[in-house]
Amino acid sequence: MQKKYFLYIAIAAAVLAFGVVMLGAYVRLSQAGLGCPDWPGCYGHVTVPTDTEVNSTLLASRPLESARAWKEMIHRYFVGGLGALILMLAAWAFWRRKEPGQPKLLPALLLVLVVFQALLGMWTVTLLLFPPVVTAHLLGGLATFALLVLLVLQSGAYLRHGAEAGVGMRGLAALSLVILVCQIVLGGWVSSNYAAIACPDFPTCQGSFWPPMDFAAGFSWHGLGPDYQGGILANPARMAIMLAPGLSLPHASAGE
Repeated sequence: MQKKYFLYIAIAAAVLAFGVVMLGAYVRLSQAGLGCPDWPGCYGHVTVPTDTEVNSTLLASRPLESARAWKEMIHRYFVGGLGALILMLAAWAFWRRKEPGQPKLLPALLLVLVVFQALLGMWTVTLLLFPPVVTAHLLGGLATFALLVLLVLQSGAYLRHGAEAGVGMRGLAALSLVILVCQIVLGGWVSSNYAAIACPDFPTCQGSFWPPMDFAAGFSWHGLGPDYQGGILANPARMAIMLAPGLSLPHASAGE
């Protein structure tokens, strides 16, 4: 019976993780990633404050836009709930670590990952949407969801159904996973550099199959300090990102 409770918590965490990823994408697409210029609060408060409650220094750095700030904070509240569930899973796994069949490695990995995700969430804000951090935050969110799904499968003893897969099938699955991760990384890089609309047409890009592109600028280290909201790259660099190998359709997806 105890194992069923662990499974139920893992299922709830996986569902919540999926919601967190969707909320992160919504925050990103709503241009609300810097709705709160500090972390983990919002202008020094645990909820979105009014103009009169805001510290003047923070207000001077970025004017308060309540609608965007609330989107940002709601996402953080959901993340906090997910972190609590993962902490519960890790504590449960440690407490019952001697019981046969009790997953131990995945809950520990998830706890480490969610702590690292919290750091990435902080750096996303404090480093002003620095593209490598934003892309890593997206990957971390999807990795958290994937590990939780794997934990559900392991806890419910569903993994045994795939144990008889042959070497060829396993190799194909591994190759597919590598291609999928590469596609996600490219999609995150497109979004974090605001390059999704660099090619408004398809299959051509601005009327050409090979428009003028700047791959060096599109995939270079542009350093810390600039405000990356809205992007800083020129159009040729954004087109290079959009047309990078493996990225076939215009789309925008990234975490907070």
